[in-house]
Amino acid sequence: MMDFYQGQETLLQQTVRVVDSETVTLNQAAGRILAQTLIATADAPAFDNSAMDGYAVCGLDCTEWQLIGTAAAGDSRQQTLQHGQAMRIYTGAGIPLQTDAVIMQEKTSVNGNILTSTYTAKIGENIRRQGEELKQGAVLLPEGALLTPQSIGLAASQGACELPVYRKLRVSVFTTGDELVSGNSKLEQHQIYDSNRPMLLACLRQYAFIEVIDGGILPDKLDIITDTLARAAADSDSIIISGGASVGDRDLVKPALQQLGTIENWKLAIKPGKPFGWGTIDLCRVMLLPGNPVASFVTFKLMGLPALQTAAGRPIQQSLPACYQAKAAFSIAPNHQKRREFLRGTLCFTKNGPEVQLLDKQGSHMLSSCVNAQVLIDIPPQTDIHQGQWLTVHPI
Repeated sequence: MMDFYQGQETLLQQTVRVVDSETVTLNQAAGRILAQTLIATADAPAFDNSAMDGYAVCGLDCTEWQLIGTAAAGDSRQQTLQHGQAMRIYTGAGIPLQTDAVIMQEKTSVNGNILTSTYTAKIGENIRRQGEELKQGAVLLPEGALLTPQSIGLAASQGACELPVYRKLRVSVFTTGDELVSGNSKLEQHQIYDSNRPMLLACLRQYAFIEVIDGGILPDKLDIITDTLARAAADSDSIIISGGASVGDRDLVKPALQQLGTIENWKLAIKPGKPFGWGTIDLCRVMLLPGNPVASFVTFKLMGLPALQTAAGRPIQQSLPACYQAKAAFSIAPNHQKRREFLRGTLCFTKNGPEVQLLDKQGSHMLSSCVNAQVLIDIPPQTDIHQGQWLTVHPI
């Protein structure tokens, strides 16, 4: 069996990225992936301006100044102060020439046209200098950036009204098994409702850079699976299949994939999720997820989603699952598990730092533990865990 982190790295390194792009308006860009590095076309700020409401003053050796006017945000006039003069100024307004500092209004008093202050300002205080955030020609957003609301705001601040983005990644989702029934059908004896496909479809629909295709339920018939996957591969960048990837007589996805293309791996040293694999049909990447709901969820979060993000244009390092450290509020000793285990847990913040607690009911068929979980806890194989020990956790 392949080590989890080795498998994750191999999968991402082998992922083929989309290269086609399109231009969309800022209003359509949220959640898409930038296809071209965006360069700052102007300094930011574009001019010296006031960081707050107050008074622009010339002459810091003075304790009073003559008020000669007002500078408001949007005022296009270039004004000038002489020694001993001051001007009422508002946040964002352009700084008059020869201004030494802006004194906040709370530290001043005005009598007629005379401004006084007992506060001694420092040179340049409360002045935002031109280019202090970004210089013209600097990288505003790198190629492969996920266009978050804040990055769209940054692009808008430079006057952008449209952005080049990679086309959406087309992903088809299937589940397999004669025991599965869609939610609008009546259950016969020993049948179960299909939960994995709705779960995976919901996961994918959170991402604007993915076009989701519901492939439905595949029966346990090799010819139907083979024909259906061949058609889907012709119209998809990636196919995700939950179930049918193990070694039973009725696990038919692997032989179907072997007929149509290649399978590069089909066992990972993780729990839950050992029967995770991947392969290709022509240029289409196929990922095989386990049928147990928790195993399907965990392998999608830790393996499938990073691969899809990489294929959609994100750099590998930015596609990897987020993780951080938390202290174990539990013990596992002795730990004889030979596979890396991802347990569901909850997180709390204490005076001793973040602590993670195990949830009950860790079975790979118990999806309720994923509903209640906040993190996946990385338990290394054959490693005893002691209370207070720092562990890697992945938010979910």
